[in-house]
This record gives sequence, C-alpha cells and structure tokens, in this order.
Amino acid sequence: MGVAIGLLILSVMMIVHELGHYLTGRRLGFEIEEFSIFMGPVLFSWRRNNIKYSLKLLPIGASVRFAGEYDELDKQNDNPGFFYNRPKWARAIVISTGPALNLLSGVLAFLIMFSSFGYTLPVIGEIAENSLAAETDLEVGDRILRANNQPVRTTLDYNGAEMFLGADQPMELLVRKSSGEKTTVVMEPQWRDNYRLGITIQMSQDQATAVVNEVDPESNQGEPVLQPGDVLLAANGVPFQDSERFNAEIAQSGHQPLEIDILRDGEPKTVTMTASRYQDPVPRGLYFESSQAFIPAIGQAFQWSWSIVKVTVRSIGMLFSGALRPQDTLAGPVGVVTMISDVVSQEQPLSEKVFQLLWMFALISVSLGFMNLLPIPPLDGNHLILIGVEAIRGKRLSLRTQSLIGMIGFALIILLALAGLTFDLLRLTGR
Repeated sequence: MGVAIGLLILSVMMIVHELGHYLTGRRLGFEIEEFSIFMGPVLFSWRRNNIKYSLKLLPIGASVRFAGEYDELDKQNDNPGFFYNRPKWARAIVISTGPALNLLSGVLAFLIMFSSFGYTLPVIGEIAENSLAAETDLEVGDRILRANNQPVRTTLDYNGAEMFLGADQPMELLVRKSSGEKTTVVMEPQWRDNYRLGITIQMSQDQATAVVNEVDPESNQGEPVLQPGDVLLAANGVPFQDSERFNAEIAQSGHQPLEIDILRDGEPKTVTMTASRYQDPVPRGLYFESSQAFIPAIGQAFQWSWSIVKVTVRSIGMLFSGALRPQDTLAGPVGVVTMISDVVSQEQPLSEKVFQLLWMFALISVSLGFMNLLPIPPLDGNHLILIGVEAIRGKRLSLRTQSLIGMIGFALIILLALAGLTFDLLRLTGR
C-alpha cells in the first residue's frame, strides 16, 4: 500500500510537469501528437482534437510529444505547428512551464500545510537553558535577519545555515529587537562532558526496547562488554522505558561502575561497565514562534520554496567540493518512493501522516522543478540554453552538435540515475 501511494505521488509530480508543457503548447499553437499518463505499453488510448491520449501500464511518469520535436534538421517541413517552426519565445515558454508548475505545486502544498498545521517564523519564541543562546543578549521576540551573513526569511534558512556550520564554528546572528534596534550576536562554540555507554541502538516500533547495533571499541575503557544484538533493559535498576531517568543514570555515573541489565540471545544477563566520557557541543538552543495565520502563510509558502532552492544549490556546491558525500545527498525514484512508503506505513496519527506527506510533496516538487532548470541535457534547462544560443546565432546548432550534446547529457543522467539507485539500495539494506 505504501509503495503504491509513493508511486502515485511521484507520478502526480511528473504529470503536473508534463501538463505544464501540454497546456501552454496547446495555447500557443503547437501541434501535439500524444499526451501519455504513466509509461510502458499502452493499455488503451483515444483521440480528441487530433491528439492521442494514452494510459500506459507502468504506474509512474507521464510524457507529451510535440509534432516535429525529434525531426532531423534537414527534414523539417513548413508545418507552422511543428515544434521548431514555432517562435523561440513560444518554445521557451512551453519548456519553462513544466518546471514552473512543479514549483507552483510545491508552493501550494506548503500553503495547504501551513494553513492547516501552522508554521514557524524566524522569531525567537524560547531560549533553552544551558545553551549557547542563553549566554548571549538574545531575547524572546527577537527576529533573526541574517545568520553568518546569509539572509534569513524562514526558519529553514536558519536551519540551513546551522546545518552547513561545523560544531566548532561560531554562529553570527543579525537580529532585530522588538524595539526595532538591530544588533549582532555571536554564539561561540562550547563543549560539555557527557557520559554514555558508547553504543548505537535500533529502537523497536513501539519505542519500548532498544537493540545494540554497534559498539565503540573504546567503550568501557577499551574493554567492551556490550555486544551487537544485546537488548537494553535497565541501568542500575532504572528501566530503559523510563528513558529520561535511564540516560540521567548513565550521565551522572561518571567513572563509577554501572550494572546494565540486558537480554543476550534471549537470556537475561547483567554486565558491569563504566560509561565513556565524550565531549559534546553545547546546543545553540533557539526555538521559534509558530503561527497559523493564512495571509502571512502565502508569503511563507513562496519563501520556503526559495529556501529549498538555496539549500539545494549549496548542497550541490558542497557535493562537488567534497564537503558532502554523494550517498548523503543523492536519491533516486526508489529512494523517494521508499521514503513516502515509510511515512504511510508508520503507526502514527493520520494528521501526522498528512503533514509529512505534504512536506515531502512540497520539498520534492520544488526540487524537481529547480533541478529541471539546470543546463544539463536532456533537462528543460538545456533546451532553454539551446534556444538562447539559437537566438544569438540566428539559427539552430547543427544536428551533429546537438546529438553530441545530447549523448553527453544522456550519459551523465544515466550515471546519476545509477548512482542514485545504488545509494537507494545501500540505504534499503542498511549499509
């Protein structure tokens, strides 16, 4: 069920994209041969106004085929409805409206989400105790204008600045006080000693038990006693289900011995160990005001979409610089469908599922619209570049040149698709 919904949502985004090309193509006098929903063999089709409409077998994707779009240059006839016989401005509009509708559908999804569930504003609503912010002049009601010289118009802008900032780097904020005064505040990084067991865990679906996944070789002063597969039960008699007290018991133990109750191979067992000391960054500790007002939500829907574009551009830059790993940023259709399926399959209130699905739809729609504008063959951005070149030269590039550009772009897209599929499969197998 979850996979089917994931495929459906991804298909809706692609249908919206192709619908943009189709609607403006018809409006601007382009001759359209076929509009198809889904991919693969045709299940059934019909004709209307000399356009073939098809429903295909594989429930993903959509396509629109313009007359003359793939004709060789020397075989182009004088039919005014043929794609390359239409004015350059008309072709540019037809090509642009696919990504534009994806972007607008993302804005609409944000607006529905914000007006239904609320949204946060870059205005400080709370400052956590024992945080970096608590040691500055920041106050509740301050509006953040810039973070490390980057404009902040949404809380996503702030989170993006924080995400790309190392824990050992200061954060400089330009804020506007409730009095209207602007001031600069710097949160310098600090570190705090914390004691933990030196393990990573996998929670059960009901959050009642935890299974040890990995054990730090340096845990228990370099002599680990916990093992992958152990189920945590208690620490010094404090049950794991009482997570706050359980974690506090470990954190307050220092270098004193701890008795950890576990299940190993289905058998109860108690092991004695000492917690490991870690130096953790002190959190910045800012929480933001929330609102559900409709009129400001319209502006925020557009601003959040722009924030996603900015984060995407910055991520691409860090990907090429090596600051981000490809497996942490690239996801293909399998990964997208899996993420949506996980949301649908999780046991949680319906309202939470709707919220997460709206968020994912908005995020992916905006990203899809923006990525399609990149100047990479065969994406729409490349076609816009070729129209620009045609306008400058006064004629189209030669068939050979266009074929070469197309082959290079196609190879790049295939490589990216294979990389995305590989990383999707690695994530599915937990590697």
